[in-house]
Amino acid sequence: MRSSQPGALQRTLQDSPDTVTQILELLTGEAIVAHVVRQEAITAGADNALGVPRGQPMTHRIAVLKGSTSQEPYLYAESTFVPQRLPETAGVQLARTNDPIGRIVVAHGFRLTRVALPRPGLPALPPAITAGEPAAEVTWARAYVLLLDDLPVFAISEWFFRSVLDALDRSRRV
Repeated sequence: MRSSQPGALQRTLQDSPDTVTQILELLTGEAIVAHVVRQEAITAGADNALGVPRGQPMTHRIAVLKGSTSQEPYLYAESTFVPQRLPETAGVQLARTNDPIGRIVVAHGFRLTRVALPRPGLPALPPAITAGEPAAEVTWARAYVLLLDDLPVFAISEWFFRSVLDALDRSRRV
């Protein structure tokens, strides 16, 4: 029987200073990996959440966070970030590993702050998720700017799957 609702997930995420990666690893008991669906260079538009001047380089990344052993998908994320605002090694990790953003920024010792953006709502999953991923029920979504040491580096939208609520239920029974 499922008892957790999206509100419980929202409270868990908002009350924690930890990254989504850290929270998922705690809830699921397994390492989380990023299945990167696409990562590509883009140029900043005139109106972007990171305050980047129009025409400057940015990166768009689409990933599904999964359990490393179970391969259970937990969330779909679309991120835009400014590579020039990251240490070179962090950029290389984002480009060449399956480490989630949360693990990389924590490993580099950044002080993290989230600033909420208008919520993306609960639409059907964005079309990119169909690229090799099974359909999953979205239970909650959010969008925010992630500041690293007070500098806006990532604009992130996340769609949480039902599997996160299931993991939250399991963790409460332990």
